Amino acid sequence: MTFRIVPEALTAFAGGSESLAGKFGQLADLLEQARVDDQCFGPIGDLVGLSSGYFSSLDECRQLATDAAGFLEQTGDQLRQSFEVYQGVDDGVSQALTQLGDGLGGGR
Repeated sequence: MTFRIVPEALTAFAGGSESLAGKFGQLADLLEQARVDDQCFGPIGDLVGLSSGYFSSLDECRQLATDAAGFLEQTGDQLRQSFEVYQGVDDGVSQALTQLGDGLGGGR
């Protein structure tokens, strides 16, 4: 089995990951803005646990969005680093072949 790597695809995917990270960051901010005052639930809402369930769910969703943003940012960084490695290897192979060709052509 052979793998063919297209380094430019890595940077495109990195850009997509970073874009999604920004969107999840915005979602986390919006979820924080959705936090309301305890009084919005009233005494009955407090009594049956609506407020505590709401705040717990809100915090969990916000944390998941924050975690997703961090993961996607890290993925984007790692993809860009992989691109640099592949690009460096490609450049090194190209230079080596050029030098080899020059050496063979110069020996005639």
